[in-house]
Amino acid sequence: MKKVLFVGEHPRSGTGNGNMLAAILTALDTKRYQFACFIIHDVDPLPIVFNPIPFTMIQAATPADYWGSQKLVNLAERLDFDILCMVGLDIWRYRDIWDRIVQLRNTRKFKWIWLFPYDLNQVRLDWIKWMNDLDAPCAYSHYGKEVLKDHVPKIEYFRPPLFNAELFRPFSEKERQAARKEVFPNIRDKQIIGFVGRNQVRKSPERLIKAFLLAKKVNPNILLYLHTDMQDIFNLTQVAKDFGAVTGDMVTKQQGIKYSTEQMVKIYNAMDVYINCSMQEGLSWTVIEAMACGRPIVVSATTGHFELATGIGEMVNCKDLSFLSTVTEGGGSQIDAYACRPSDIASAILEVISDPKKQEVMAQKSLGKAKDWLSGVSDINDLFDREVREARVISLPSKLNKVLFAQFSSAGDVLMTTQCFKGIRERHKDMPLVYMTRSIYQDIVEGNPYIDEIIDWNDATLRKYKVVYNPHGEKILRGRFNNGNVPLYQMYPYFCKVDADEMFIQERKPSFINTEDDYDEDERFKIDYNEWPKEYIVVHTTGGSVAHRTYKHMDTVISLLGMPTVQLGGPLDMACLEATIDLRGKLSFRESAWVMKNAKAAIVVDSFLSHLAGCVGTPAVITYGPAPARVVGPRSNGSRIINLEPNHLDVCPTVGACYGEESCKSPCINTINPYKIRDAVLNLIGDKNA
Repeated sequence: MKKVLFVGEHPRSGTGNGNMLAAILTALDTKRYQFACFIIHDVDPLPIVFNPIPFTMIQAATPADYWGSQKLVNLAERLDFDILCMVGLDIWRYRDIWDRIVQLRNTRKFKWIWLFPYDLNQVRLDWIKWMNDLDAPCAYSHYGKEVLKDHVPKIEYFRPPLFNAELFRPFSEKERQAARKEVFPNIRDKQIIGFVGRNQVRKSPERLIKAFLLAKKVNPNILLYLHTDMQDIFNLTQVAKDFGAVTGDMVTKQQGIKYSTEQMVKIYNAMDVYINCSMQEGLSWTVIEAMACGRPIVVSATTGHFELATGIGEMVNCKDLSFLSTVTEGGGSQIDAYACRPSDIASAILEVISDPKKQEVMAQKSLGKAKDWLSGVSDINDLFDREVREARVISLPSKLNKVLFAQFSSAGDVLMTTQCFKGIRERHKDMPLVYMTRSIYQDIVEGNPYIDEIIDWNDATLRKYKVVYNPHGEKILRGRFNNGNVPLYQMYPYFCKVDADEMFIQERKPSFINTEDDYDEDERFKIDYNEWPKEYIVVHTTGGSVAHRTYKHMDTVISLLGMPTVQLGGPLDMACLEATIDLRGKLSFRESAWVMKNAKAAIVVDSFLSHLAGCVGTPAVITYGPAPARVVGPRSNGSRIINLEPNHLDVCPTVGACYGEESCKSPCINTINPYKIRDAVLNLIGDKNA
């Protein structure tokens, strides 16, 4: 008998993930598989005192570790099992112990299976890496599989069973009326639009309330039922009040009460229309439940909903850019998401609610789709059998006999990678070297003598080459390098295991900078010979992190110097009103290299331009914000570099550098005195007044 350790939410929790685990456990063949559960979240013990759960449950939470990461590692180290199966958890949930679990899987020879949601509008490289570590990565939506199939060769679509599926059914008209009287005893002659779901950002309940109130202005005979906790992420009671809702517009579930499946079936049947216009869905159990009860559905046209509602329900396009919190390899972050406009949701409500015949047709389609979907659920036993009984052979296309160097971003890092090319070519003498980066950075490596081909960034390409160098994606992207003492530019050759060559960029004279013997018009900009200074200082104001690396006193520095200056940088960089010539956003990277190379000196913020100054040998004064110069400072190609950092002990509330992780009303870079910069520049150029 094989042993399985499940990891998931409590099967009696009533949550979507808890119910999913409960349904999977019910379907498991206990004659072949013995199992235990590592349980996240606890439940009220009273309902199960005389209805005990007949298997071993291990509570995940400890006082110091809610998700039980270290406890899970301890179990994997000491407990013998054949399968570790995560159910319903986001792929990033145990990122803090990921590498250790991979090591234990490899040494203890268990199979690692994960049934996960994938509802992003983009593909994340760090998540892809985690998925490819698994023995059986299983997305539980067609959308998830289709998005990931080019990036995760072993990806499967696992359609999980619905908990208590046999209880979800459409009521007869007589039963429906009885259910309405029981669920909504004081509501007569109103059409009820119902929502069942969490009060969270992703579900957009605040947009639903706004949309409902817009629809009610057109059709006063409608009512919104919210089966959610009104006080959670949003204070929905106050939201509704501020949006103009009055008594009688909305009804809510009893707060703090859990409902049984039988009660939920009555609630679904008592609705006229079910609605869920969330930003994105991994699966959307409540939509399936409503459809199984024969209810017309209005849902957002997004991710998991495509599989369930296309051609079945009224789908509302997601047109408004929004953001959702998520977890990445480097920690918490925000990602692009798309939400439905309240006006579009209101139109969809009115479209369905105003047409009884349409509702009847939609109800029949919902029921038919639900029956088809539920009849095709996956068998967990088949998945386990395949993993523990046979070696899976994945047919992969033959790989290109080339070397790929992959660098997603940023401009300064792309320049640093040029140190690695000579050593890589010497190691792989007979193989072409292909450089992959985003199109905006490709100009940096154009003309490099070691590069044979430059291609656009594509995550899937990483698996197509026999040899891949990806130091940024595999090591540096994980972050925290600012805590060390190793310069960032040294990390690239180190991780590639080559001797560092000089950085290289092919300088290209801008065609609009004209000399007496050289004139070529360019629509971007035109400077006569007499206007282009023979000697000048490059100035630059804004780094990649605008909030933390914008030096606002550069005009003062220019006034103190009294010398011709040329401003370089991006089109949105803070302007220097005192600069002699403003070239922000007008040059390519290689053209910027020519201007930098021919400058007498440069005053730049920690950024691509600081590394460019070091690369082309221009003396430079560099101003820093939160990140330390010892790590992010440039490599000098024979020129003098003066690094000016804030005194973090004096100016930072946290005593030390925050590396941009904390909001700051007065970013530390602006505590660097303009006179100090002036003196440093004069020192560089050998002025006797320095």
